[in-house]
Amino acid sequence: MGVALARALRSLGAPVQLKWPNDVLLDGRKLAGILIELSGDALGPAAVVVGIGINVADPGEVDQPIATLEQAGIAPERNRVLAALLNELERVLTDFGRHGFAPLREEWWRLSAHQGAAVRLGFSHGEPVDGIACGVADNGALQLRRRKACGLSISAKSV
Repeated sequence: MGVALARALRSLGAPVQLKWPNDVLLDGRKLAGILIELSGDALGPAAVVVGIGINVADPGEVDQPIATLEQAGIAPERNRVLAALLNELERVLTDFGRHGFAPLREEWWRLSAHQGAAVRLGFSHGEPVDGIACGVADNGALQLRRRKACGLSISAKSV
């Protein structure tokens, strides 16, 4: 979803980056977010609901730095933004359906706002994990270097 959203926004002129696992950033500020809800059986039938929120205009006071389409230099023509997004979603979902995340992995990492950066992952349970972001695995898990070798993978289910 992040790759599709980033492609769409970049095609409209916004130099966005991705923040693992579900945010789209413009100049380090949140421009968009993605929420994915999965239900069903992991080994059987499943249903996925995807919500995508894009800051078209300043929503007022929020608890984090945000960006808007206007700040990205994009006129907030919602139909144009939606058309670009739907076109990219069709491409990405077709590829994902055929091959999974692995073929999108390198593109996702090139779009990452935290390549080689020190990060802290917070959890609803337990202590935060500190490390250096060094990639994403074929299944989309963030890979952290905790000491000298990359190898710790943190999945979106963990956070």
